[in-house]
Amino acid sequence: MNQSRFDAAMSRRTLLGRLAAAGASYIGLTAFARPGAATNGGPQWDDTFELAVDFEIAQPNGGRWHRPYVAIWVEDSAGRAVRTLLLWVNTTGRGPRYIRELRRWTGAEGEQANQVISSISSATRLPGKYSVAWNGRDDAGKVVEQGTYRVFIEAAREHGSYHVMQQELSLSTSPKAVELQGNEEIAGARVEYRRRK
Repeated sequence: MNQSRFDAAMSRRTLLGRLAAAGASYIGLTAFARPGAATNGGPQWDDTFELAVDFEIAQPNGGRWHRPYVAIWVEDSAGRAVRTLLLWVNTTGRGPRYIRELRRWTGAEGEQANQVISSISSATRLPGKYSVAWNGRDDAGKVVEQGTYRVFIEAAREHGSYHVMQQELSLSTSPKAVELQGNEEIAGARVEYRRRK
């Protein structure tokens, strides 16, 4: 093979190699361009919105009492856990055995419950008003689709009562708010789909 043919062959190989590398880079970059792209072809969560849950831990009626364990999470219309927003439990001493008292949450999270406990749980709280917001991402950080979701607020107290509050909402591009009736553990709650503050 003479030198000019060798140079031409190398140029073609070099060009093809560079094109292949550029194509692979483009594919790799576009894979990260829109994390959590809608899997069913539906419109994605509008990033200008959030779902806020405002709630109040009730003041006990005297006597010795323990702070309630509280879980707030979101499920999709098929009943699959999408995102745990808040988990207040005691993970030391005798505390872990009472996590099972959050029956609906542990059932919804299933095998992922221990991972969620170790990653997002925090201490139980005194009576008072609290708030948490959901940004439309699932537990893996992917953007969810617009659609119908159910918000759960579950509270259980050692030697106390057990309550689950739930509210279904259709989340699209229209704000909406719902007041939830209180109980012995959660004095009241409000779920609001609103423009991000």
